[in-house]
Amino acid sequence: MTTNKLFTHNTLGSCYGVSPTERTLDISHELRTPLTVIQGALDLLDSGRLGVLSAKGQRMVKIAANNVERLMRLTTAIEQESEGLISLVSAEELARLRMERDLQLALPYQQLRLQYQPIVTLDNGTITGFEVLSRWHHPTLGTISPIQFIPIAEKTGSIIDIGAWVIREACHQLQSWQQQFPDQFKPLTISVNLSCQQIACANLPQQIEQILQDTGLAAQSLKLEITESSIMSDTEVIELVLSQLKVLGVQLYIDDFGTGYSSLSRLLELPLDVLKIDRSFVQQLSCERGESLVKAITNLAHSLGIDVIAEGVETEEQALKLQSLGCQRGQGYFFARPLDGSTVPGLICNLPVQLS
Repeated sequence: MTTNKLFTHNTLGSCYGVSPTERTLDISHELRTPLTVIQGALDLLDSGRLGVLSAKGQRMVKIAANNVERLMRLTTAIEQESEGLISLVSAEELARLRMERDLQLALPYQQLRLQYQPIVTLDNGTITGFEVLSRWHHPTLGTISPIQFIPIAEKTGSIIDIGAWVIREACHQLQSWQQQFPDQFKPLTISVNLSCQQIACANLPQQIEQILQDTGLAAQSLKLEITESSIMSDTEVIELVLSQLKVLGVQLYIDDFGTGYSSLSRLLELPLDVLKIDRSFVQQLSCERGESLVKAITNLAHSLGIDVIAEGVETEEQALKLQSLGCQRGQGYFFARPLDGSTVPGLICNLPVQLS
């Protein structure tokens, strides 16, 4: 039965409830399944049905086949001597293997869902757009936070397919709202987070252009959020990708600003439109040092011609302080929690926030 709790990394091993016997069988399965596939591929190469291998190629195939055979024998030994294995692989590690396996099924089994958190103007609480947040509805663990599954998706490479699905689904949803409620939704935008791996893909602009064409959403309605850490490597590829996205008409946000290691010169090099102040700085607004930091970040952004959005706004006091420091927009629980798509239209005309 699916639970309603939000699953986090602190409950990984306990939620899976892995017994010693199950642990042994799972490790055996995780080893034997890919080894069987590799063995089949090596047999096919060795058979000559894919062409004649050179002498060196034949030697390499033989070495690989011998190693696979050794690993197969190890797998059999694991199945027969389970007690010795239990001390080698923890329940937490095995649970992570299970989650990696389960995540491969999340897209084809339609287990991923999107939620939408409003981004509002601080002077009157008017919604200007939404940030898209993904959730994984696991069939036995319940709702799994992106804090847990996104790093796994990045590790396994499935983040590329998941990220593309999120962008397409978000664009489709906003376009659907714009068709149903043109007066309320036409000016609104949708913000989607990009992973480091997505930004490093040279074909990302073409992929997004195709999504915009397929969904009918205007490019100016889509905002893409990148983190500081994602812009510090593969600079030439990233600069080319971002410049091509700007040509499409898509705006670029830098997310969680202040938590990474980007330099001022790096910010100047990139075609950024919005800087998002990390929630950790917003939480420090009650102290003088925190207020000074937020003011400095806001002034820096404005000097570069960049707008500012504050994340994690939880109180009216924070919202008013941010407004006084020159921050134009914000998002957080004070305005609204992330919402399912079905509840968003009713919120647009009824957001119960009016700053004094």
